[in-house]
Amino acid sequence: MSETSQAPQDGIAEALHDLSDHTAALARRKVGSAVREMWDKARQQGPATGLLAASGVLALLATVSAYRLSLRLLEKRLSPAAAALAATTGYGAAAAAAGILGYARLRKAPLPLPTETAREAAGAVAEADERSRREQEP
Repeated sequence: MSETSQAPQDGIAEALHDLSDHTAALARRKVGSAVREMWDKARQQGPATGLLAASGVLALLATVSAYRLSLRLLEKRLSPAAAALAATTGYGAAAAAAGILGYARLRKAPLPLPTETAREAAGAVAEADERSRREQEP
């Protein structure tokens, strides 16, 4: 092979190697950015998740308390049925309120998906595509 035919092939190989390196670096940055964005959004949903957990605990307490309260308090002042109803209503209302508040906060929180990173990556790909097209035009 002659020197002139080898030089263009070397240039193409070097350009492909550079493109591969740049693509890998971009991918690493975007994956890291996506992970950070997902963790940030997940942290924002922590309080809503806590309220939903509290709702579950309060619902469990409502069930247990309905039995215990009917044995103790109702024997003193109310019939067993009325005492069970009062306890169930109290804890049930608290569980419902915590559940409603948790659900409302969860709906307002952004999904734990890397939407910003995906938007940035799409923009970078579109920009690279546009640059490539401009370079190919005669």
